[in-house]
Amino acid sequence: MRSFVIICGMSYHVCPRDCYDSCGMILQNGRLVGDSNHPFTSGFTCGKAALSLRQVSDPERITKALVRTKKGFEKISIDKAISIAAEKLSSNKVYRIDYSGHMGLLSRFFHQRLLRRLGAPELVWDICSTAGDVALMDGIGSIWGCDIDAIKDSDLVIIWGANVAYSSIHAYTWAKQAGEVFVIDPVKTPTAESFFHVPVNPGGDVALSLQILRELDAMGYEVPFCVDDFGNLEHISGVSSETAHLLASKLANSSRPFVFIGYGFQRQWNGAMAVRLVASILSVIDQPDRFYFDRPYHGIDVDYIRLKGQEPSKETLSWTLLSKQLKGLTDATFLVLNANPVNTLPGRRQLVETFQNSRNTVIVHDMFMTESAQVADVVLPAKHYLEFEDLVASYGHRFLAFNEKGLEPPPDAMSNMELARELARQLKLQQSELYETDREVINGALRNLDIDYEFMKEHKIYRLPDPAKPGPVNWPEIAQIRRSLYKPVEGSYMLLTPVGRLRIHSQYANVLQEVPLLEINPKDAQKLSISDKEHVNIKNNRGSLDVVCKVTDKVPPGVVRLEHGFWTDAEKPNVNDLVEPTLQEYGGGSQIMWTFVNVEKGE
Repeated sequence: MRSFVIICGMSYHVCPRDCYDSCGMILQNGRLVGDSNHPFTSGFTCGKAALSLRQVSDPERITKALVRTKKGFEKISIDKAISIAAEKLSSNKVYRIDYSGHMGLLSRFFHQRLLRRLGAPELVWDICSTAGDVALMDGIGSIWGCDIDAIKDSDLVIIWGANVAYSSIHAYTWAKQAGEVFVIDPVKTPTAESFFHVPVNPGGDVALSLQILRELDAMGYEVPFCVDDFGNLEHISGVSSETAHLLASKLANSSRPFVFIGYGFQRQWNGAMAVRLVASILSVIDQPDRFYFDRPYHGIDVDYIRLKGQEPSKETLSWTLLSKQLKGLTDATFLVLNANPVNTLPGRRQLVETFQNSRNTVIVHDMFMTESAQVADVVLPAKHYLEFEDLVASYGHRFLAFNEKGLEPPPDAMSNMELARELARQLKLQQSELYETDREVINGALRNLDIDYEFMKEHKIYRLPDPAKPGPVNWPEIAQIRRSLYKPVEGSYMLLTPVGRLRIHSQYANVLQEVPLLEINPKDAQKLSISDKEHVNIKNNRGSLDVVCKVTDKVPPGVVRLEHGFWTDAEKPNVNDLVEPTLQEYGGGSQIMWTFVNVEKGE
């Protein structure tokens, strides 16, 4: 096992994973612990912090550049690898393949300057919160109501479509200290088990929102349309009128309600409309800002980091549709960094075929031999976040934090920013914006806040200004609501594919080495003559997957649940093979939580 080299007695860090909490941490004496003075995370973190140090010293970590040969991968010098990568970037059509593996502002955005200069299309990250963001802007003019820590002063908490016991340990902890907490979710998640669970049918959130609005209308609140015109709501949502009345009464009588609007249910076919109506409920009871969904990087000039005066490309690609959009492409060079698309993208089998086409070149920048690295032609070693400086802004709270360099990296490892500069030098590009130092980029990004690199280096944390509050409700048209109300199922079982407790999509899967389990309701298992821990096959017209099942009443009949992100060989089936790359008609976000499969006994 490679030992890590501490370069100073104590260093300050912030977790840059794609997570609500962005925990502040201190590295001291070889231990990574929570920063007790951080105004949001207050000294405690989730278990991923401990996994970070295991990543640094993992013996499987890539520390030398690799190139594919007829005999497999061979180690080469980093200079030679950069030369090969630059030659391929200069001779083919270039594509930027990146996402949110590192949420540091520089790590996520700076390299886009180089890729745009090379003619790469823009990549629209529409797989996560896009549907809800669009819906909230349409409905109330803001994606932000308040931060997650508003739970602490709330007398009623509704967690709608989020398993915060896994995804936001601070929200979960504060909710356990609150008065009344309801969890609306099809599955009895660890969060739902801890509070009052309201099981809603998948895709039934629009109907449940209408039920609550109907109850509020009966109480005398102003709802600008007749909810009674929408029939069969209880059947669609799966929630009784008594429970809907209970939720409406609690909201009406609360002086400080808080609704945590999760991301899972807004990734269904009608997710955008569901989020829009949930937020509108709060406006009806005159509490328009008492929700959390997202927080923009308000005050930070992100365009400076990613553009620096460049014009965005007119050609765009969708992260959700990428496997489909790249199908059949040849004579292309793909630069993959900050992501493991061969594991995580819907329809990823098509992407594997495109990457493996001998007329294409795939360059992957990563710490480990992920599925994406397995199909690469060149693999470049990446730095861990403990090994370089960056800024991290949370989408769950208002605190910008400075991540220091606390460990010495392997000699050939580079940050995303260093890689972009080295490639620009090798390509002999002259544009000055490609060579700005991290310090200069930070100063440019923060100039509207009247702070700079030196300020952040000294103070570590800065409270960002709040974004605009919600405005008056712009109610959707009745016909639009009606189109979003109900859609018949498209297969025997709905497949839900959430993330696991200690993984961020596929990150940490190699450290944890867990076994994927398909959760199925006892009634369905009995109908299919399936026993607990038995092998089953799930399939649809896009592919099939053999997996071990877990019989549990935590999932409702008609639903199966399989966490995504487990590592495997790139050639082997993956649950995302079964997920169709499709966008919602309204909102333009993904609908990766609207997948149907058949289930059979394994052989």
